[in-house]
Amino acid sequence: MTGRLEGKSCIVTGAGSGIGRAVAIALAAEGGRVVVNDVDQAAADGVVKEIADAPTGEAVASYEPIGTVAAAESLLKTTLDAYGEVDVLVNNAGILRDKMLHNMSEEDFDQVIEVHLKGTWACGRAVVQHWRPTAKEEASTGRPKPRKIINVTSASGLRGSVGQSNYAAAKMGIVGLTKTWAKELGSLGINVNAIAPVARTAMTAPLLQDEESAKQRVARLALDHYGEPEEIAPAFVFLAAADSDYITGQVLCVDGGLVI
Repeated sequence: MTGRLEGKSCIVTGAGSGIGRAVAIALAAEGGRVVVNDVDQAAADGVVKEIADAPTGEAVASYEPIGTVAAAESLLKTTLDAYGEVDVLVNNAGILRDKMLHNMSEEDFDQVIEVHLKGTWACGRAVVQHWRPTAKEEASTGRPKPRKIINVTSASGLRGSVGQSNYAAAKMGIVGLTKTWAKELGSLGINVNAIAPVARTAMTAPLLQDEESAKQRVARLALDHYGEPEEIAPAFVFLAAADSDYITGQVLCVDGGLVI
């Protein structure tokens, strides 16, 4: 099946590389019009070019540093200026500042919470504020048009992880946002779900550099290998498309069987 997102406008934060890049390209391949957000301007522009060179989809770049209300509002404005509407928000942007609790600085904690948790909240808030008046009007006369928010959590956000107090707290918070928003927004036709992925990316590469530690990490996966970002992206397409219109408030683990 192709063209599942024909004409839909989609925001993907942190889309210059890794999972975000793969998601942006996959959404565009289904006909989506994508706002590729990344603080790395060259990376964002590169993904926009990849999409422009492909047979389907459109894309524009946004360079906002996710983590503030002002950045979220600017990102929404970029989307509305380019496409006039937003149909799908993917909150993917993230950073790592891993340290054991006794070594973690206030800055290490605050930066991770700001990008992951506050950034997800701020982008969700901006988009919902835009959607709400129209969705309420639609709901007054029938079933509202489906609109989608897809958040990104992780195994750390489901069961914790040594050396990741900041990251686990942020990702657990994102699960809370996902379930709360699903309850708040369901009557307006807004589906909110989360994906907990495991993939080989620039963020996970340092964890796999040492051969012994890489072997131990891979051994925890039922499918015995780290996924590639392109193996994760189809789950985002599913949650963005009409296939998932009756699914909300869920966390989908796309992790090779890590969390079972």
